[in-house]
Amino acid sequence: MGISIKIWHGVNVTETWSPTIDYSKCTNCTICLLACGNKVFSWSNSQNKVVVQVPTNCVLGCTSCLKLCPSEAIYFPEEPKKFIRKLIVKYKIYTKIKNELMERLKKYPDRNLKIETAKSVENPNVEFSNWHGMERKKISWYPTIDTNKCVGCGLCVVTCGEKRNVFGYDVSNKKAFVLYPYNCMVGCNNCSVSCMWNAISFQEFSVVKEVSKKVIKENSEILKKEVKEKVKQQNLSTA
Repeated sequence: MGISIKIWHGVNVTETWSPTIDYSKCTNCTICLLACGNKVFSWSNSQNKVVVQVPTNCVLGCTSCLKLCPSEAIYFPEEPKKFIRKLIVKYKIYTKIKNELMERLKKYPDRNLKIETAKSVENPNVEFSNWHGMERKKISWYPTIDTNKCVGCGLCVVTCGEKRNVFGYDVSNKKAFVLYPYNCMVGCNNCSVSCMWNAISFQEFSVVKEVSKKVIKENSEILKKEVKEKVKQQNLSTA
């Protein structure tokens, strides 16, 4: 089997990052399967459980599934910030980040704003307004930036996917800021993990774990329908 190569901010990296499920703790709640947008997990009909199907699909440094797992059955090979820091140093990505940032702002000029006049948009995009039956605005999970610590590298802006595009950026002042807080994926803190100046913070991880437990308990029928649809799509893609 050959070495797996992943393109990360314009460089080829050979380091791997993926979750492992501890089945002695797993309750088969399927929240990991539903929460992951990169098809890392799938449902195994033969084993009757969620499995890590495509580990190479996992976003480097991402631990969203771990934070959402109510039984703490998911773990990763090492502390994510330590892992990402090693990649940043090894691959010297900041020059590439600058170009990536400018391309992002060119593509989305509405994100290029003056930080002193920019106003946070309180409503998420329609596709993010509901999280497994719970109103997204009722879930207190989004990044906060300490502008005194922010050095304007732009890594947080480009780490966040274009679809969610949580951040704005002030080119003249070289500062990132949170523009669409509720577009943030519940459980994701990849921007904070990638920030080497510790300028980005989130609520306590217990916040999303409790939300996850609440959804599993109160919206079980919604989750079943979502799992059924996801398995259907999974079967179609492998047919």
